[in-house]
Amino acid sequence: MKLLRLGQATPLCQSTFNQISNHFATDVYRLFLGIAWYTGERPGAILKMDVCHIYQNPLTRQPREKVIYPAANRKDRQTRELDIHQHLKLLLKAYQPPDTGFLFPSLYRADKHLSSQAVDKAFRRAVKKAGLEHQGFSLYSARRGFITRLNEQGCDVKLIQRLTGHRSLSSLMRYIEVSDVQLKNAIDNF
Repeated sequence: MKLLRLGQATPLCQSTFNQISNHFATDVYRLFLGIAWYTGERPGAILKMDVCHIYQNPLTRQPREKVIYPAANRKDRQTRELDIHQHLKLLLKAYQPPDTGFLFPSLYRADKHLSSQAVDKAFRRAVKKAGLEHQGFSLYSARRGFITRLNEQGCDVKLIQRLTGHRSLSSLMRYIEVSDVQLKNAIDNF
């Protein structure tokens, strides 16, 4: 667990995702967390997204069938395409995106995207309002939650690796949280 901003982020589960989402002041941050939750992408790649990477037509709020994370925006320098979850489509249809440029433009400079510090501050405020502070949540909690959910649903590790874009299984394994319930079920079903 992350303590004093050190260590691994606590993964979000459906209820903590909902609690935090409901406490954001604006739809911008709610959509950011939704994209992280439903795609499992790193925060930096989400901030660098262009409107055309997720919207087929931003004017009519028509999402694409697949979100595109270009290689230039990702840590591993590999383009990643992922089907868009139905709940994420609803968030995208409710959001008023810019016509062009960054999906999350800076409030101060038109040629820049929203800073990770701004998103982090909004996230920490929402976590506090939800009464979840001191539980180790960070911007990476959605990614860890995405990966942990897939594992809990019985998805093969190779499938999870393909969905997340991890190059090595050892890197991926650090994201998977094993619950006490899973440990008990493993013994009970042995």
